[in-house]
Amino acid sequence: MSEVIGTQSYGMLIVNTFYAKAVTLPFFTGFKSRRTKALPLIPDVLPYLGVYFIRQGMTSDGDLNAGEVRFVNEMTVGFSVVIQNNDPVESHLKLDAAFCEISNGLWRDQYIMNLIDTSAPVDVITLPDGIRIEGIKGGTYRINWDKLGSNETPIAELQYEANVVFRSTFPPIITDDLLRWHQETVPLAHDGTIPPADVVQRIITEYEFTPVALKTAA
Repeated sequence: MSEVIGTQSYGMLIVNTFYAKAVTLPFFTGFKSRRTKALPLIPDVLPYLGVYFIRQGMTSDGDLNAGEVRFVNEMTVGFSVVIQNNDPVESHLKLDAAFCEISNGLWRDQYIMNLIDTSAPVDVITLPDGIRIEGIKGGTYRINWDKLGSNETPIAELQYEANVVFRSTFPPIITDDLLRWHQETVPLAHDGTIPPADVVQRIITEYEFTPVALKTAA
């Protein structure tokens, strides 16, 4: 199990994985990249790629009174691609190509989108152990036109928001594991009491259990 599971949410780990993969896609060679919208966008960082956590909704997975706490999560991940707009038509075509690069590079990835086996070679970008994306539940894709900086550099921006669905579960943390069970069997006396050990021999049985580590979700 990855050390980060339990210290960061599944949603953030998924966003970080998307970012790590997106910056390696050939289209974005030479792009400046960020994982937060808090930093100002200035002409010096063009062309620009951003991968952001936008929001996350959670609904109960199953009946509320049955088992541990479980959620079906729907998280919106934002992709921002900004280029200098010297020609609106050519800029739109380039941003559309960026949209295709993100879609093909992430949604076709055999490790990031694998529901059966999330293990991968060491040098391959994939989700931390135990995280599985169930699907991409739609999204939005639009092009914005604007000007940037004091010199009003014309820019064009692709804003692509994808809705990612995954599950998380929170089993109870058991600190007093049942590791040993001592059982004594003896017939009761006629009056319903337990006869002394020196009168009736006990049948003694002992069981020892080995704890099994369970994966947790966040």
